[in-house]
Formats: sequence, structure tokens, C-alpha cells
Amino acid sequence: MDEKFDYKRSYELTTAEYEELENFLLNESELTHPMNLDALDGFMTALIIGPDTIMPSQWLPHVWGSAGTSGPPVFQSDQQTERIIGLILRMMNSIAQLLEEQTSDYAPLPDSSTFDNDEARRKAARLWCLGFIEGINIRPASWNPLLKDEKGATTILAISIIAGVFRDKLTLDEEKEYEYWKLIPDAVLEIRDFWMPHRHRVVESARQARADDIGRNDLCPCGSGMKYKKCCGK
Repeated sequence: MDEKFDYKRSYELTTAEYEELENFLLNESELTHPMNLDALDGFMTALIIGPDTIMPSQWLPHVWGSAGTSGPPVFQSDQQTERIIGLILRMMNSIAQLLEEQTSDYAPLPDSSTFDNDEARRKAARLWCLGFIEGINIRPASWNPLLKDEKGATTILAISIIAGVFRDKLTLDEEKEYEYWKLIPDAVLEIRDFWMPHRHRVVESARQARADDIGRNDLCPCGSGMKYKKCCGK
């Protein structure tokens, strides 16, 4: 592993837990093209700050393989299934907490890591941005209002440039693309602020509907396999 992590968020996984999750995804799962942790961080950031509330049963297939086309991973037991899904959900909760309560400390995962060389750092940034774009592409039509907003479109452009989407068109190399990375923390917060009023309305409506219909000890309707009180009802 060419990447070391330094995590300080209250709901954050420990370094050992992040390495456990990364090892499962890349080595034990028998998946062909799973997300690594950098892509997963970008992907879940898009889901958290974007316009729609998307259930894990809808987005987990994208973690297992690009565009959700891969089959599920190989789990050795029900306990391992719960463990890995739990780690992924905790990782998402920690990002959400940081973006809600500690915005001044926000940094995407590659900025919280150390690397052996600049090439590895640029690759991590590119994968983060590709993960973010994957998050957009789950519900691309929902993102149209942001893309039609001048400031919003600029934030997505920076993410797309780092991802390499415009490499040939703009004749940029990886080093030039990486120069846009310094814009990403502010871009994430700007996107969050753009969608926040909309998300508050949707989340409150969904929360009330779940509270009326689902018991705290019932299985969560998101499909995670966990009890509602330990998952979306947390």
C-alpha cells in the first residue's frame, strides 16, 4: 500500500479499519473493478451533498463495480457481510458529519493521506473525482439545475478536469490537471450549499414517513440488512 491515513473524525474508522475495508474491496472480495477508498470517498461525497437521497441498496452496486454492472462481492459469512457494509456506512456517516458540523476542517480523503510519490497523489485525486462523477451519474438528471447555474457548473468542471475527462480537448497532462485539485474542498462546500435547502425538505419528509411506518428494530428499508435504528434511523 502506497497510502497512509490519518483520521481524526469522531465517527471515522480507525486506520486499521480503513485498511481492512480496502483489503476486502481490492483483494478478498473477488470483484473485478471495485472502488478503492479514494474513489469511494468521492462517490459518497457526491451522494451526501447532491440533490437526492439515495438508499444504499441503490448505490452499493456502484461500489462493487463501475456503473453498478458488477455482481456482488464474495462474503465469507453473514458476519463479514454486516462488518463490511457497516464499515462503508460508517465511512459515509463520518463524511456527512464533517460536512454538516465541521466544515472548516473538511478535506477530501487524498488530502488526509500521505503518499510515496507525486504520481500516487495525483492518481488518488483523479480517482476521487471519478468517484464523485460516478455519484452524479446515478441520477444525472437531478443534477441539471446545478449544471445550469454558472457557479455550480464551474465546480463540476474542475472535478471533471482532474478526472481526466477533458484531457484531450484541453491538451492537459496529469500535472496540469492536478493543479485544479486545490479548488475541490471549496467546490464541495459550494455544491453542498447549493443543494442544502432542497435536501432538507426531502430528508425531513422521508424521515417522517419512515417514522410512521417502520419500527426501530425492523430491518432497514434501504436494503443494508441492518436494523433501522442502526442504519438510516441513526
